[in-house]
Amino acid sequence: MHKIKRVCTIAMILLFTFAAPERTLAADGPEVHAAAHVLLEPESGRVISEYQAHRRMFPAATTMILTAILAYEHIGMDEIIVAGNEVSVLPHGSARNWHEVGEAIAGINLLRGMLIGAGNDTANIVAIEVARRTTDNPNITFANAQVAFANLMTQRAAQLGALDSRFVNPHGYHHDNHFTTAYDMAQIALHALSIPTIADIVSQATFFGPMWGEGEVPQGAAMLSRQWRSPNELLHEDGEHFYPYAMGIRTGRTNHAGDSLVAAASRGGITLVSVTFNSPEIYYEPTRWQDNINLFEYGFANYAHRVFLNEGAVVGQLPVYDPRIDDPGYLEFFSTAMGMLFLSSTEMERLQRDIEFLPDVVTYDEEYGYMFVAPIFEDDVVGTIRYYLDGEPVFATDIYASRYVPVRTAASDIEIRIDRIHEIFFTAAAIPYWIAGGSVLVLLIVLIVLARRAAKRRRRANYKYKWKY
Repeated sequence: MHKIKRVCTIAMILLFTFAAPERTLAADGPEVHAAAHVLLEPESGRVISEYQAHRRMFPAATTMILTAILAYEHIGMDEIIVAGNEVSVLPHGSARNWHEVGEAIAGINLLRGMLIGAGNDTANIVAIEVARRTTDNPNITFANAQVAFANLMTQRAAQLGALDSRFVNPHGYHHDNHFTTAYDMAQIALHALSIPTIADIVSQATFFGPMWGEGEVPQGAAMLSRQWRSPNELLHEDGEHFYPYAMGIRTGRTNHAGDSLVAAASRGGITLVSVTFNSPEIYYEPTRWQDNINLFEYGFANYAHRVFLNEGAVVGQLPVYDPRIDDPGYLEFFSTAMGMLFLSSTEMERLQRDIEFLPDVVTYDEEYGYMFVAPIFEDDVVGTIRYYLDGEPVFATDIYASRYVPVRTAASDIEIRIDRIHEIFFTAAAIPYWIAGGSVLVLLIVLIVLARRAAKRRRRANYKYKWKY
């Protein structure tokens, strides 16, 4: 019986070891083993690959992306902060940069310590310093500072679009109530990458330099130098997981969270951001590096910024109802906007468009369908063009009249006919017609004269004939 239980246990372990990673594999998508992932394009914000993207997960040290944002927003990058006892208030087993009490650290090096270095103690320095400023209490205890800072983190995350996240510490050490989602973390990362200082730091594989930077160090503060190597293996050219298009940004790992990675890459003018939470190890090898590489390669290979509507392009035409005599009888309409979306080639083929006209500029005819009704002025908005992907609206813009369409009236008909007569008889173009007409008139006169002379001769001949008799 004991052997049977043991065999069943081993079978269960093998089942979960080899079957669980398959949960995120898609037949037409990238091979990803993470328990949750998302891949999106920052410019449009479009998600192009996801699995359990809104599932609550433990973020581990990727939390420090948000802490770095708050540090940037509340602490000057050249400002010198002196570390206090908060550097030793860390849970057992925390990763740390081994800051010392009384150490002088420039604001920008607080960011480097969290985004390149191990950083939990650095994050504590940020938490208490920001809490002092936001609570206006320079003597706040670290316990109260951590609560105040965690609340600020949650609020700021919500402002960035991370609505299903809650934070209880600045560094991501495990807590059951400290969670986010792959989608939420991607929103936080997007904002972090929009800050040039942070974007530059997360792209650096290593750092070495004095902690105090170039600022004036308070008297008695310790002046130390540090050397850090980013745990993001996608950045290291000497490593087996180097990815030449990688831009950062932060790793994370705890026993509860597993291996996590928030990453960014740029190639051929396209930037992508990925988040993988809890990528497993397979045969003792971590999968998070290849998970994110697979996501990036999938995005770069299949998606592009595709133009489906050129700026200023004529998008159609309709006949004009009862046009003036001199009117072409149709009106073209155009768009001033350029339509471009981040799409795959197959999605481009599935795009459908629909044009809706304003009710006061068209009428419906049983034979001709929709027709424009005059008057319409050049550049007037005449409707809207919309594009749909698989039934979902993805783009819309106004369409404009390409020219002026006047109303037809009896007076306009008379005026047009008079103008045409004027064009025929009183312009340089009419000279050939005048010459031809004059020639015909001269010929007629000559014929009339000749005819009259002939008639006169006949009368004379008849007179002579009568005289003889």
